[in-house]
Amino acid sequence: MLVALVTVTVLVDGQFVPSVPAAVLQRGHVLAPPAVAVSFAPRVGIAGDTVWAERGDRRCSVPVALRGDPPLIRLAPLVRCLGGTASWDGATRTLAIGFGGPTVVLTPAPYDPNAPRVAPTTIFTPEPAPPTPRATVTGSPRPRRTPIPVVPSWPLPATSPRPRSP
Repeated sequence: MLVALVTVTVLVDGQFVPSVPAAVLQRGHVLAPPAVAVSFAPRVGIAGDTVWAERGDRRCSVPVALRGDPPLIRLAPLVRCLGGTASWDGATRTLAIGFGGPTVVLTPAPYDPNAPRVAPTTIFTPEPAPPTPRATVTGSPRPRRTPIPVVPSWPLPATSPRPRSP
């Protein structure tokens, strides 16, 4: 059975995490090499067919999902076990992993027309120079007075006497 693998972008706390081989999407799961787990877990190891990771006082292990060199593991269960969040964006094929606290989003302050503003910068653009007048010549063309040297572009055969026919 042939399964198509789609390349996935992995972000950990907003930072892109490169990996070789690249993280892929297979049957609805994001698979990545254990090196990606190093970006969010200080200690990562492989023991047989399982990969374990430690972050703080938590130690979690996940089975190898796709054997190879390196093996590929499912990232989302490992992230959730270590206390993080994993969110998938199908439009951009991005897995966003977060370990920070809740993000506070504030609305911007309302516009104050009386607040001090920076003066606009004046840009000076000079006028283009007038075009140079062209000489207008009318009448019949005159022949060129300077000879043009003609040099062949290929080597000429050496001159040899031609045999005469009787």
